[in-house]
Amino acid sequence: MSPRSVALIGARGYVGQEMVRLLGEDSNFKIAFATSREATGTQTISGHEVTFEVLEPVAIAKRCCDAYVLGLPNGLSAPYVEAIGAHAPESVIVDLSTDHRHKEGWFYGLPEIQGQAGRKATRIANPGCYATAAILALWPLRELITNTPTVVGLSGYSGAGTTPSDKNNQDRLRENVLPYAFAGHAHQGEISTAIGHQVTFAPHVMPFFRGLMVTVTAQLSQDASAEALQQRFEAAYAASPVVRVQTEPPEPQAVADTSNAVVGGFAFNAETKVMTAACALDNLLKGAASQAHDNLKQSFGI
Repeated sequence: MSPRSVALIGARGYVGQEMVRLLGEDSNFKIAFATSREATGTQTISGHEVTFEVLEPVAIAKRCCDAYVLGLPNGLSAPYVEAIGAHAPESVIVDLSTDHRHKEGWFYGLPEIQGQAGRKATRIANPGCYATAAILALWPLRELITNTPTVVGLSGYSGAGTTPSDKNNQDRLRENVLPYAFAGHAHQGEISTAIGHQVTFAPHVMPFFRGLMVTVTAQLSQDASAEALQQRFEAAYAASPVVRVQTEPPEPQAVADTSNAVVGGFAFNAETKVMTAACALDNLLKGAASQAHDNLKQSFGI
């Protein structure tokens, strides 16, 4: 079968560059074209030459690619989805933004909790990076949780994107940590919806470039042990090629530049029945690009 054509919309950022590399290395796909809202020109990314264009949504849709990956800022995807729906309705759309997560008509593309349900899905909402890690750290326990779990997130500054801000200002972050959005972060509702429990979420930006980890705590309805918790997670993710379960707490450095996620550091307080665990992953890969790549493959039955 000939390679599926993929358009990368808003592809000049960190995640877009990872998508170029992943698709360029996969013979099942070819990059039909890439767009940027700010600049045009040819760029070599990981050995793959890509020409960026500035195109309006209708012009993009009329090229009728097999798939479109939307790497746009939150709140900007609607005109592209509408145009593709009108001019290329059979095309697959993978949206990397928050716009369609847990929305009607959109498949929430986290394979570890959805299994093979994404096969032939044509409207796919790619999960957020923090949300992916938090869901992986809580999902196997969702039926036992009795309280509001806490999620503390620590992310490299690449998660703030390329637009200058305090959250990617290396001078501001040097020898420092930047807490932010303790109330109402978009990933808070995303995590809560996925696991069926409201959570509290406290994200922080760290002075390293890529990778993230979350530490979660949750009160359980029954007694457990660190060993029993680990066994429960190992069983839950036995079929996953990218999620690894270990005894020791994971570290972001260990999964940087990989598509893997590692869950570990299990602990259980017998008096309070509160468990603790952590999950680390690369925010640009398992937290974004490689997950989108996996969703494309699953959609096309690859």
